[in-house]
Amino acid sequence: MKALVVILALLVAAKVGHQEYLYRTSTRDALIGAYKDRAVQACQKSISALSLGVSPQAWANPASIRLSIGKSDVDVRVWQVDNAMWSARYRNPYLFLTAGSRAGGVQCEYDIVNAAATVYR
Repeated sequence: MKALVVILALLVAAKVGHQEYLYRTSTRDALIGAYKDRAVQACQKSISALSLGVSPQAWANPASIRLSIGKSDVDVRVWQVDNAMWSARYRNPYLFLTAGSRAGGVQCEYDIVNAAATVYR
């Protein structure tokens, strides 16, 4: 009887884990699909992209697109909830695009909430 309970508990854990995985991946795909065009346009219009010598066509077919929640380089601790940058650090979604293969590793960080792009090497 104890073995049956353990097996059922493992099956429940596997089911919940798989549902969580499906939810996260479909949410990621939906956000990337909804904001990819806006991110590409913002990266193409960025002045810093032009100064790095990246043509607007390099952003049309990015080498990679990655979704990130929060920006890890903002210096805010998790308990500093009154800080103005707390949402930017832990809550806001960002799209990271890597320019096409000939651009030499130039990346664009698109802030979905503020609709702003930052291009860097």
